[in-house]
Amino acid sequence: MKVVLLAPTPPPVGGIAGWTLRMQKATLKNGWNVEVVDEKLLGNREVFGSNTKPNLLMEIKRCFRIWKDLYKALKDPEVKVVHSCIPASTTGMLREYICAMITKVRKRKFIIHYRCTLPNMVKSTAGLLMFQYLTKISDLVITLNSTSVDYVKKYSNTNVKLIPNFIEKDSVLDNEKRIISNKIKRVLYVGGVIESKGCCEIINVANSFPDIQFRLVGNPDKKVLEIDKPANVILCGEKNREEVQQELVKADLFMFVSYFPGEGFSNALAEAMSYGLPCIVSDWAANHDMIEEYGGIVVSVKDVGAMIKAIEELANDRNRRQRQSEWNIKKVKENYVDNIVTDQYVDAYESILEN
Repeated sequence: MKVVLLAPTPPPVGGIAGWTLRMQKATLKNGWNVEVVDEKLLGNREVFGSNTKPNLLMEIKRCFRIWKDLYKALKDPEVKVVHSCIPASTTGMLREYICAMITKVRKRKFIIHYRCTLPNMVKSTAGLLMFQYLTKISDLVITLNSTSVDYVKKYSNTNVKLIPNFIEKDSVLDNEKRIISNKIKRVLYVGGVIESKGCCEIINVANSFPDIQFRLVGNPDKKVLEIDKPANVILCGEKNREEVQQELVKADLFMFVSYFPGEGFSNALAEAMSYGLPCIVSDWAANHDMIEEYGGIVVSVKDVGAMIKAIEELANDRNRRQRQSEWNIKKVKENYVDNIVTDQYVDAYESILEN
């Protein structure tokens, strides 16, 4: 049996496109195979940065290509389920509603996978209406965090499942225990180095800790480049996977204080947890779901004072950081590695086929 993923592939790198690649590499249980109808962005658009706005003509061209490719894919009798992955923009939901209609005409099951935090994305009356239409026509809704589950239950009767993102098993630290340093010398962030990812707040925090190096790995936007930065803030630029892993090995603490509207579940945070890093995170998207009360400290969005206090607390308590480290590794191994999560996808496919 086959599942068709309605999802983008790189470029650009990151976000849903990274998930698509991991799904293509994964071995699904019970003989399921993956086919991709590529919803790749057109016109050199970026996931983060200055070129994120769509060009209308490009988007129309993209939509018709997606609908055509989906119709063609559904000619294969082995295809039983269409699994659509979107960040719940109004225009994206409209496009996927038509995909759902095509799927239903071809008598297949349709899953909508909202890869965001829904109340942070569905802001307008038109957006809510489109969300309700798309959710109603779907056989199942998948979300990335508990906030989105509550939102679906509030506005829809469609069955909803919370299934997190996943990382590859070989990304997890081999040992159950990471040796925690007596002092915090390196604080790490990995992702789009942009304002809404909390990078300006991290830079402000760095002013209070001149003896700690704050390393921001990723492509910086104009605002981050232009903001005044103390000498202990290092903009590392983009790095490949092996280089990021080395950064994770050398770091003492991970900060992820995002308030990015499209955030659903951070793979960068999951990878930091898998390397046994204690984490300071914003109360946003899946962050709190991930580290709970045990893997670090959760602070309010944009609360620089709380971030400073969190670092001070952890700097003075090595044993607490050791406990957080061990808990994070265990949490990832039990919840966020590829085979555990992809098994949940297959269970979802088979459950809607049975119904």
